[in-house]
Amino acid sequence: MTKVLRIVVADDEPEIRDYFRRILPRFGHEVVGIAENGRDLVDLCQRNQPDLVITDLMMPAISGLEAIAVIQTTLHIPIIVVSSSDKPDDTIGTKIAEFLVKPIRSGDLRAAIERALSAV
Repeated sequence: MTKVLRIVVADDEPEIRDYFRRILPRFGHEVVGIAENGRDLVDLCQRNQPDLVITDLMMPAISGLEAIAVIQTTLHIPIIVVSSSDKPDDTIGTKIAEFLVKPIRSGDLRAAIERALSAV
């Protein structure tokens, strides 16, 4: 049986947040926080200590990249980036586990989660 992961999700698009809210429990995981901007993402990670983070790059308040930098200095959590951009070079200098391009297919997401955890 797969371990139940505690996951924090961040995206400024309500449809994407809803997608993760629906799909992750179907995979057997718990969504412990949902943020619509980078500042809230950092706060949720610090409060909830999740097993995994799934985040967009382009968000208000602080960007996903800025949030990733803060999270990586204080917590050791695998991070999956989801983006409309197909340029993972935007994440150079970060230690992200996986990069997925929107729209996200459930099979690709499930595989990315498995790879992100096996890399830890």
